[in-house]
Amino acid sequence: MLKNRILKDLQKAVESLGYKSTDTFLSIPKNPSFGDYTTNMALQLAKLKSVKGKQSSVEIANEILKKFKKTDYLEKVEIAGGGFINFFVKKEILTQDIKEILKSKENFGRSEINKGKKARVEFISANPTGPLHFGNGRGGPLGDVLSAILEFVGYTVLREYLDNDRGNQVYDLGKTLAFHAGLIQADEESLTYQGEYAKDLSLKIASQIGDITGLSEAEIITKSGGAGVKLLFDEIMKDIKDIGIKFDLVVHESELQKKAPEVLNELNKKGFLKKAEGALWFAPRNEFLKDKDAVVVKSDGSYTYFAADVVYHTEKFESNYDLVIDVFGSNTAGHVPKLKALALVSGFDPAKFKIILYQFVRVKRGKEIVRMSKRAGNFITVKEVLDEVGKDAFRFLLLRNSPQTHIDFDLELVKEQSSKNPVFYVQYAHARMSNILKKAGDFKTRSWKANLSGIDCGQLKKQAELNLIKHLLIFPDLIIELSTNFQVHQLTDYAIALADFFHKFYESCPVLCAENSKLVGARLALVVASKITLANTLKLLGVSAPERM
Repeated sequence: MLKNRILKDLQKAVESLGYKSTDTFLSIPKNPSFGDYTTNMALQLAKLKSVKGKQSSVEIANEILKKFKKTDYLEKVEIAGGGFINFFVKKEILTQDIKEILKSKENFGRSEINKGKKARVEFISANPTGPLHFGNGRGGPLGDVLSAILEFVGYTVLREYLDNDRGNQVYDLGKTLAFHAGLIQADEESLTYQGEYAKDLSLKIASQIGDITGLSEAEIITKSGGAGVKLLFDEIMKDIKDIGIKFDLVVHESELQKKAPEVLNELNKKGFLKKAEGALWFAPRNEFLKDKDAVVVKSDGSYTYFAADVVYHTEKFESNYDLVIDVFGSNTAGHVPKLKALALVSGFDPAKFKIILYQFVRVKRGKEIVRMSKRAGNFITVKEVLDEVGKDAFRFLLLRNSPQTHIDFDLELVKEQSSKNPVFYVQYAHARMSNILKKAGDFKTRSWKANLSGIDCGQLKKQAELNLIKHLLIFPDLIIELSTNFQVHQLTDYAIALADFFHKFYESCPVLCAENSKLVGARLALVVASKITLANTLKLLGVSAPERM
């Protein structure tokens, strides 16, 4: 690609001045007047202590420019304020990269820079005592798209889910279900779980737990809770499948608990546990837990929720993976320093352990806030939203914002078939591309597809064409960037901008009725390249790319 050629020549110029070129980079300026590509590396070099004579960024930029060899692909190179170096590419050269997209097809943007590396990504891991609620649902597309992006840059990815099928919450669920099933007596107001789902679930409990003759009330409640979370787990997994997600590994907390004695014993031998107030505490005293301890075994001998995390994450850290990622709701922020501390004592590089926290989602219908579900009692379920808006809108709209921001999910907006609805706007662009190519008739079978040199992309000179081309060429670099900063919401921004550039191209540049056959061929090639790129983007997002709408 052209960007790589510029980058290579820039690196040579920087190295010839005695600087290291490892941090050499290019970006595409938002304002076209600043060139097709730009770099502020002269500013970065000016900050180095090793720079002789305290040269300014502009002086360093001038030195780089003197060493930058003359090329046949640049129209000009300029130095702007602050030492920015702006590169203006010859239009006929810029358009040649369209052919690279046509050659790459579904592999456009794919790279092998992390080939041989492995990553494991845990996400959703919902509360097992009720239906999958919309708040937890936000972590689904986030973790799934991040996994897809990591795979696109060469990682082998393990998508994993933790089922917290034990603890007080399961016992409380069992009490609710046993009461509704008529197996025990209780004060209904004292029951923890409300909503129609608990009553519906209780109808299935008797057949699940079998004969209860001779069992104590506590044993009946325990069996009811165990049966309940198993039924709810199957329901949650179905909802997850409907979101378009498939897990490679599901870990049950009840199984982790069996391994807890051995794992905790090893930590105790290493001096990372202490006894106090009748309980057992995780107390490593490292940079992540300087003055706070975390209970792993309560004074009554039962394990805490964090104990399961200790066992599970110890397995993760010892599994020889290059990257471990947790995607959690923001209400678990207190676990972050504890898990980081565990990574350190497990000998795992904390820099390779990433925790992404996402904020909550508020469901609206127009201006009205939807406060609760009749079925769930106090929250909105994923199934209800999926049934109303579908998988594509569900995924795309939940990915529109940074995980750190709260979302207002407007049910009315996502059902609009207009440019106000971002997923419709993007999918309509793909359908429009498909329609153009369909109308082109036998174009797709012409010889240019086998002999790309026959396409004269130099015919593409209008600003709307060039803007679209430059946006397409961002895609490979964006994917690499997202694989390191994990800001996968930027992929929806990219898709919307691509749709916008394409719609503007369509409105100002006739394709099938262009002035001459060469221009028709060039514009059709640009349509194909746009369709390839948008389809690849939507595939990573887990959103369908319709041929017609």
